[in-house]
Amino acid sequence: MIHATNDAVRLERSQTEKATEILTNAFYNDPMFGYIIPETEPAKYNALKWFCRMTLDVSQPYNQIYTTPDELKGIAAWLPPGNASISMLQLLQAGLYALPFKLGWKKSGRFMSLFSLIEERHHQEMPHPHWYLFMLGVAPGYQNQGVGSKLLQPILKQADSDGLPCYLQTSTESAIRFYKRNGFEILWKGELPGDNACIWTMKREPV
Repeated sequence: MIHATNDAVRLERSQTEKATEILTNAFYNDPMFGYIIPETEPAKYNALKWFCRMTLDVSQPYNQIYTTPDELKGIAAWLPPGNASISMLQLLQAGLYALPFKLGWKKSGRFMSLFSLIEERHHQEMPHPHWYLFMLGVAPGYQNQGVGSKLLQPILKQADSDGLPCYLQTSTESAIRFYKRNGFEILWKGELPGDNACIWTMKREPV
């Protein structure tokens, strides 16, 4: 059984809207989202907020979304072993049918290509049971204060207890340094077509 710590508690459904705002602000300048999200306001913010809400909706049935107690400072959304791969059906049920209206046709095509790439790497690199860090974001005012590391701890401890690895994708070198401090190592780096952005996959072995 996974136990929350004093530094991380499970997100309540009533907190979903606030959690969506935190993730939207945390990823507003992220290169990977810049690759698929419209570049002009207010379409950029609204599209990113829609995507972050969709991420939470996909994650919530597994009850493995963590935040800070009292004031929400960050969000860590995990998918558990046996459910770590995201299906197109799950995305459609969470609102993917609105993709062209939110992103436009060009960006929608980029999203589908990126999703296919991510899932292909995911299946190739992690064929055995594992925890998947779907999204981790910290509110800008609380970054570089250890919040992200605290939010990872419930699942990292559980993964170690069960002897299971953890897996994620990221798109910034600062995030790579953060995840390395938490035991992750790079598996693969790829460049996104038609853009200067890159994506990395990372894995953490149990200790």
